[in-house]
Amino acid sequence: GGTKMRPDREVINENGETVLVTDTSEFERGIVSAFPDIPLPSSHTIDLERSVIFTSPSQTVGKISMVGRGDVDSLYRFFERQMSDNGWNKVNAFQSATSSMYYAKPGRFVAIIIEADVKLGSRVTLNVGPE
Repeated sequence: GGTKMRPDREVINENGETVLVTDTSEFERGIVSAFPDIPLPSSHTIDLERSVIFTSPSQTVGKISMVGRGDVDSLYRFFERQMSDNGWNKVNAFQSATSSMYYAKPGRFVAIIIEADVKLGSRVTLNVGPE
């Protein structure tokens, strides 16, 4: 039982640098590349245990869960600026200790939940689906 993972390996990247490649880093890269127009704060890391991506020939949907050091207000402002810069239209938003933001593009919708986490700082959950 359990998940079988490949051993970590070193590869040379496009800049000629040797980098360590792990299954975890490849999963994270896959999540980021699945949603290139959704900004992710650099202060947070993707929680692979709580994230899921579903891809079909016509669309990619899923949930991205992130944890990190960052207060709810700063994250709210980050998404407010960055989502607009990436062509998303705000549908509505609620700012509080647990903030919710909703954005749309033709055929797509994103719900962003930002909440304080006593142990980790804050948690961000992005639910991406069809409009």
